[in-house]
Parts: sequence; C-alpha cells; structure tokens
Amino acid sequence: MAHNRIKEICEDQAVYYLVTNRIAGGRMLFKDFEKHKFKELLFAGCARLSYQVIDYVFMDNHFHLLVKIPPTSNMDDVELLNRYRLHKQNEEVEFISSEQKDDFREQIHDISFIIGNFEQRFVQWFNKEHSSWGRLFGQRFDSEMIEVSPQSDSLLRVMAYISLNPVRAGIVTDPKDFFFCGYADRLAGGSVGDCDNDFFDIFCREIEAHDIRDKRTHFREVFRAYMLGLRRHKNADSQTLAEFFREVNLSEELAWDDLFIHKCRFFTKCLVIGSEAFVREKLAKYSQKMKWKRIHEPYTEDEWNDIYSLKPRRRSG
Repeated sequence: MAHNRIKEICEDQAVYYLVTNRIAGGRMLFKDFEKHKFKELLFAGCARLSYQVIDYVFMDNHFHLLVKIPPTSNMDDVELLNRYRLHKQNEEVEFISSEQKDDFREQIHDISFIIGNFEQRFVQWFNKEHSSWGRLFGQRFDSEMIEVSPQSDSLLRVMAYISLNPVRAGIVTDPKDFFFCGYADRLAGGSVGDCDNDFFDIFCREIEAHDIRDKRTHFREVFRAYMLGLRRHKNADSQTLAEFFREVNLSEELAWDDLFIHKCRFFTKCLVIGSEAFVREKLAKYSQKMKWKRIHEPYTEDEWNDIYSLKPRRRSG
C-alpha cells in the first residue's frame, strides 16, 4: 500500500525528520533489554549510513526519533567508500562504477532507507532473541519534515513533544529521570547533543556564549525553559537564563500544564511541521507528486505559537 511521505535529499543543506512507529496491536514489548538494543543499533547505524540522532524516546510500545540528514556534499568519496565497506561488512570491497557510488550516496541519505534498514536489523534481532517470527511493527513508520530555522521554533516544539512522552505516560515527572530519551542523554553528555551548539546559533542569538561548551549549555537551558512554558526566551537578551528565571520568578519545578496540547496527531500524521511559509513551500513542491485525493493546506491552532502542519482539509458537513 502506498504511504504518503514527503522527503528530500539535499546537496547543500540538512533535512530534519520526526520519525514514529508503533508495535503491532499496541503490545508492550519494549522492556529495558529491548530498548538498550534499540539504542545500540540506532547509534551504530550512524557510522554506516548518513544521519545524526538529534532526539529520541523509546516507550514500551512505540518510539519517536528526531533525525538529521546532512547534505550529500558533506561526504567526500573516501568517507563514502568507508561507509560502503562498513555497510557491506567487507573491508576490501570497491564501487564497481560511478553510478553505483552515486546510488549508494543517495541511498544512505534517504530517510526511507535509513529507518527501514534500522527497523529491519532490530526486528531480526528481536525475532531471534524471542524465538518469534513475522512483523513486529504494525505499519510503515510515519515521518514529518521539520523546519529548523530562526523563523520557527518547530524544532523546540518537536523536541518537547518527544521529551514529554514519559511524563504524559506517568512514568516520571521530569524527562531527565527517564533513561531512554534524548533529554537525559543530553544532560549526561551523550552524542545526541552534538548539534546543540548549532542550535544555539539558531535559537539563542541574543545570549552570549564564549565557546562550544557554553553554547551547548545555554541551548539546553533554553530548551528546558521552553518545556517549562517560556515561549519567548529571546526576550532574555544577553542575560543568562538563570538570571532571567529569577527576574520573572519562573520556578524550575516542572508543572506540565500543556500536556494535552502536546499529545495529538499534529505531530505524527501531518507530513510537514514549520512556519506557514515553509509548509506552503513544501505543499507547492510536492502536491503534484503526492496525488492526494483530498485538498491539503497549512493548518495551525491558536496555542501552537505560529507552528503549522500540512493536513488534509476536513470534508464540509
């Protein structure tokens, strides 16, 4: 069955996706042992294919990933061959033609191939480990293209949505206490936070930082402030976030009063998330290719802080 998916492979810019999938029948099959293996395979794939994990959460019956696909121009032929050999598990294999080399370059930058390969490896391990067979996931994964730019805080909203999963489920009251999520990984200095200095440059331009470590620290403070409900963090100007918290008397205690609006199909079934201009750009680019039976258009709600998705128009009546 055809599966709607908007995706790009870009030579000169990174592309970001929110990826979601669920276990068939809603079964709670992911325990700590399975989640450890899930994480191991996910991060091992970064060396073979071309992606970075920006955020993640592994729940008992589903997962969310925020994945960055770097520009194809970032990878020279030497690195490409090294990844090909890792992928083939053969240290001596060579590309037989330039066409094969180009095909592999495109393949390892393709979100469908990346997640499909990762899921296949995990399912093979799971079935062997549990002496089971057949499908583990109920359907093909969902993916949403995410705008990452100073014009939209879509990235922060998606990261908050991912981090709040264990809070909404009642497992913890603070995502820092949930081992299988990117937020806790960030605070522990894991590789999931390698891009945080870049995000500082995008979202924290009015806050002073002296080095990369400073940038990462400030971005994580800004992100926590965002989850606490502080939407207009740029008003802090050059103050540290700690000073700004004191000024506005914002408690560090987590009281997630907007849990409901974070939990909706806005994130997992909408194809594109970003500013209205970003969504309209993708709509114009892909509407012919997608051959939709229903009219799609940018969609938002008052509480979404000018973040739009791409959703089909509801039938009148």
